[in-house]
Amino acid sequence: MGNLSEKIKMNLAHGKEIMESGIGGAKEARDALLHAEGNMELVTVAVQESWRAASLGVLAGAICGVLADDRRPLRGVITGGLLGAVLGFSGSFAWKTRPLTSAMARGAKKRIGTVRDKHWLSRHPINYG
Repeated sequence: MGNLSEKIKMNLAHGKEIMESGIGGAKEARDALLHAEGNMELVTVAVQESWRAASLGVLAGAICGVLADDRRPLRGVITGGLLGAVLGFSGSFAWKTRPLTSAMARGAKKRIGTVRDKHWLSRHPINYG
């Protein structure tokens, strides 16, 4: 059974290394994109422009809340309005920051691939000769 616990420990350590490399790659890509010329205010502009979608979400959610809750329309208005605001803001923010999100995903993927390749080569050495 000692062999099984060693494999589990090794897999946990490898998983931790993969996760840390992915987070590091995403942070590196985020910093590179946000500090590049012209992208300094990407997040600020996305937040400022997402409030319009949030206010439309409040309106749509309030209308749906009134129609869905027959007994207590005020509760439906409040709940629907809050849900609509959250969905409208988060959807708009995600759409407007997609260059940042995709750069972070590419950075994480690249770093994770490097760690996985290194791990595979350590377990399957290639002998040239």
